[in-house]
Amino acid sequence: MITTAEAIERLKTRVGVDGPEVTAPVEAGHVRRFVEAIGDPNPRWTKEAPPTFLVALAPVSLHLADAEEYGQGWLNGGNRFEHFAPVNIGDEVTSKGRVVDVYDKAGSSGNMLFIIFETDYTNQRGELVARVRGTAIRR
Repeated sequence: MITTAEAIERLKTRVGVDGPEVTAPVEAGHVRRFVEAIGDPNPRWTKEAPPTFLVALAPVSLHLADAEEYGQGWLNGGNRFEHFAPVNIGDEVTSKGRVVDVYDKAGSSGNMLFIIFETDYTNQRGELVARVRGTAIRR
């Protein structure tokens, strides 16, 4: 296992580096199942996807082996969504994510490693439709 300082030093080399792109179609059945799961019967969702659907559609997975070498498990520190245009059924959405910050904080059980991710989502016309900023915590 590595120390917090070692993990931060290694992960800082990833800051600003784009991960692989993920492209997926916005399918009516997938949106319908998502809407059922979140319990939102708004008829609007028969033509477009709910705002949080993007993370289920094309989650960006930046496997950070250096973070895996630190601590014992992951916590989700939350997501902040910024929307620029609707995501419609039939669209093709491409996501591309990157690490934007890495730091540590002391907790009651020891240091925790915070990794801040940012993901851009574009449609088939290359238009930015949303940006999601998320926090992953390694304890």
